[in-house]
Amino acid sequence: MKIGIIGFGFVGKALRNGLKSTVDCIEIDPKLNTDMRDLANHEPEIVFICLPTPMNNDGTQNIDIVNDVINQINKFNNDMLVVIKSTILPKNVNDLSKITKNLVINPEFLRENFADEDFINSEIIVFGGDSDNCSKLSQFYKNHTKCICHDHTITDGVSASLIKYTINSFLALKVVFFNEMKSVFDNLGSQEKWLHFIKVLSKDKRMGSSHMNVPGPDGRYGFGGPCFPKDVSALIEFSKEIGYELSLLKKANIINNSIRAQYNDLTSREIEQNIKYNSDEEE
Repeated sequence: MKIGIIGFGFVGKALRNGLKSTVDCIEIDPKLNTDMRDLANHEPEIVFICLPTPMNNDGTQNIDIVNDVINQINKFNNDMLVVIKSTILPKNVNDLSKITKNLVINPEFLRENFADEDFINSEIIVFGGDSDNCSKLSQFYKNHTKCICHDHTITDGVSASLIKYTINSFLALKVVFFNEMKSVFDNLGSQEKWLHFIKVLSKDKRMGSSHMNVPGPDGRYGFGGPCFPKDVSALIEFSKEIGYELSLLKKANIINNSIRAQYNDLTSREIEQNIKYNSDEEE
């Protein structure tokens, strides 16, 4: 089976590495010296879009590159199944559905440093869109990927998008909460170690064991990286557009910006996504 992957960052690479040998795949990325003409010549049945959706300066989401790629695909084949693994807001799902008829939203739930492992072992695989298209993609996953999860969730595109934003935003909230609890813990004079403390907490399955350690995997306090900051900001701004303010998430974002603004530099991945930690944001 022929497929194409557009964008060969950690999401595209994890997908490629998770394919079985039954798949004839082409990867499209400037750093690989491949372009949309190569995709057209490959004639794939399915194309996966794994492109960045960076933050605009006002905190909203920029999907220009995704729009551009879909318009290019439509010029040579508007019948192929177009699968978006990029993180896009619900409103943008509706807009993209108007320019491509076979659209499926298939959000990724990957940790950047463990992307290959997370792709194969993911406990949640979501497809959002037309039920026939989603069923086709579900069969592709079952037959042509190494993913162990075959209990797929099929829903509409808007819900698939919101599932991704809900998970990322909740985990971001959890990070901020445990940053604050770490401050409380440090001021108690406890003889116990923080790692043991959170290990005990994680025994309660309702808590979950992730996103508790402080500092985080990047050695810094608060949440950072290429995903959480932009996704949280985008959801806050989008919710305001539809008349609802996510006051809890907004407060957590303000706290996090204050924490992260203390660092004098951004990581290369944060720069790529135009991440900004505005410590002067009003509550």
